[in-house]
Amino acid sequence: MGQTDIKARLFVDAPLADGAIIELPSDQMHYLLTVLRLGVGALIAVFNGADGEFAAVISQAAKKQCSITIGAQRREQVYCRDLWLLFAPVKKARLDFIAQKASELGVRVIWPVRTDYCQISRVNDDRLAANAIEAAEQTERLDIAEIWPFTGLDEALASCEDDRLLIWCDEASAGHPSLNITAALAAAPPHDKAAILIGPEGGFSAAERAYLQARNNCLKISLGPRILRADTAAISALSCYQSICGDWQS
Repeated sequence: MGQTDIKARLFVDAPLADGAIIELPSDQMHYLLTVLRLGVGALIAVFNGADGEFAAVISQAAKKQCSITIGAQRREQVYCRDLWLLFAPVKKARLDFIAQKASELGVRVIWPVRTDYCQISRVNDDRLAANAIEAAEQTERLDIAEIWPFTGLDEALASCEDDRLLIWCDEASAGHPSLNITAALAAAPPHDKAAILIGPEGGFSAAERAYLQARNNCLKISLGPRILRADTAAISALSCYQSICGDWQS
């Protein structure tokens, strides 16, 4: 089966094995049968974030039911680098954007954190997860970025192990030449795990800055001469990291 034979790629929340039959939920049934206008016999690819990617065929297509039959494995399971994104959440559309692009850029964990100047009080985890899944479907990613619940910055940082490099994007250091992100990352100590921290549009409080300054294995960086919006900062930092320290070098 060639890549051109595949008509769609779906995440399925079920174990995958040759010969298994899976009944799809209504939203995926609508997507395949109504949006893409596929029918019985159409070939698709499926993955579940754990078993790799498999070929599948639409084996039943009725008004209220759609089933697929799993075929051979196409790719073995691999996982993205152990990279977290910690960020103060923003308004809905831009929050969706962060979840989508962070997933596309290979983040393992997407973690909204509550900071002193954060203006968002609630985060819809299910919506973030849906965005991460859609991005994985479109980008050939085999694992799904984990969405961790909205929590306080102190608690989140306490969960960052000593061997996880914390890359603190400090808006107050915009334009500071000695903190340039590309130079700082190129000189960063060898590491297998990292977390990128993006603050709210109001910046970090004095107490938060003091806490971060005192933290071990914390790399303060500047994202250039301009103060970026939170969503722009997140994507910029992730892109720089992946190009210098991450999987863009593979």
